[in-house]
Amino acid sequence: MCHSSMDDGAFRVLDKPVQVMDETAVARNSNYQKPNEGLDIDVVAYNINDLPDVILEHILSFVPMKDAVRTCVLSKKWQYLWTFCPNVELCEWQFSWRGQFTNFVDRVLDLQCSSCIKRLVLTCRVLGNASNVNSWVSTAVKRNVKDFTLRLSCIQGNFVLPYCLFTCATLTRLTLFFSGALNLPSSILLPNLKLLHLVEITFVDERSTEQLLSSPVLEELNIIRCNWDNLKTMTICTPMLKILKICDKDLDGSLIHPYGCRVLIYGNNLERIHCRSSFLNDYQVERSCLLVKAHINVRCCHPRRIRQVAYSLHKLLKRMCSVKKLKLSSTAVKVLSSVDELCSHLPVFPNLKILDFEHLDLKLQVIIKLLHNAPHLETLRLREGIKPYSSDDEDGVILDPVPHCFSSHLRQIEIFDSFPFKEEVCMLEFMLKHAMVLEKFMIYRRWAFPGLGFEENFHKKLLEMCSESKSFQITVIYPKASSTIY
Repeated sequence: MCHSSMDDGAFRVLDKPVQVMDETAVARNSNYQKPNEGLDIDVVAYNINDLPDVILEHILSFVPMKDAVRTCVLSKKWQYLWTFCPNVELCEWQFSWRGQFTNFVDRVLDLQCSSCIKRLVLTCRVLGNASNVNSWVSTAVKRNVKDFTLRLSCIQGNFVLPYCLFTCATLTRLTLFFSGALNLPSSILLPNLKLLHLVEITFVDERSTEQLLSSPVLEELNIIRCNWDNLKTMTICTPMLKILKICDKDLDGSLIHPYGCRVLIYGNNLERIHCRSSFLNDYQVERSCLLVKAHINVRCCHPRRIRQVAYSLHKLLKRMCSVKKLKLSSTAVKVLSSVDELCSHLPVFPNLKILDFEHLDLKLQVIIKLLHNAPHLETLRLREGIKPYSSDDEDGVILDPVPHCFSSHLRQIEIFDSFPFKEEVCMLEFMLKHAMVLEKFMIYRRWAFPGLGFEENFHKKLLEMCSESKSFQITVIYPKASSTIY
């Protein structure tokens, strides 16, 4: 059996023997003929015009619309091919002046022969031409648009999108990106909408916003840097929701009212949630047995709001007790640790397999409590390494008692940017000593300091740990993907 190397570093196994011949042997082979020898190249070559229209239309769908339209001058065959492109992207910044852009958009949408626009991206300034923008949106709805991205800027006055957009039966993906108020109709029905992406929008009223965010078959909801100031209570009830991402603006809580909007999220099928916020809003998520991944990122927290935010985080974690992968920012851990009565009442996470912290700081009781409350933890990830503790501490003070997962389930530890300082080495030795079923110990180094003695000392310590501990693999990964394995 023979092996041949492939570009991706893998190997392809050949089930037949391969005969290797040099150039002389090839020349002696009377059946051998050079490629294209004796053939008329013009006969076997294809002209692009010979391709079926459906293939040419598919090719044009990957070309910017401005360039696709230019192909109309190539030949009579190409004159109207671009009008059948199902994917249309119209961006004002590609044109030297606005009048040229508006005329181009009018022409493209008027001449579009495809009965259905699969994907439309419209990026432009509104200025004083709201009627033009709404006319384009209405035309897209008439053409049964499925995936619609609308990026608007320079909005003047009370801008209102056409009602037909929010009752479009063919729409499956909708992205609205504009800094301004989203004035919605009193009745919204998007029966096939599966993805909704809202960016920098100001929500105006609760009832219509709830209708939009609670579309019946919605599977993914992204709310990015939106303004909730006009809302007091919001209920998002989407039975099919699988992915929820909320990224609020980074605001100083001392500058605004200490209480924001109360957001109730009901999603029995929720699998992933990512919340990046200062938690001015009170986010409450209904328990989901299908929850796989949760990422809680507290960006900033004014000292006057620490207790309020801590209680909000605690309620959120209680609703996520079935999660399999949990990632917490360092600020979230510090805020929770600042309220003693919450640390002792953290929920148990029976399904948690991967726990991801920014750094390991055992002075923060929340970290210790989470390790004890994750009995089936398999992977511990520390993205900013280990925070040194007092060198006077003994093993029993570090983690006493040792979390159950260390002796039964913890198989992989990943640490980023660990250095051979005394305190960190002690912590590493402690983890290796008590991780009874450990299989992989991975250290990622973002920086290397050759010639200064750091790397040599680090390698020496790791070799000592290997010789004194059980059988497992230690991998050190350096910049540019170089690695050392012990």
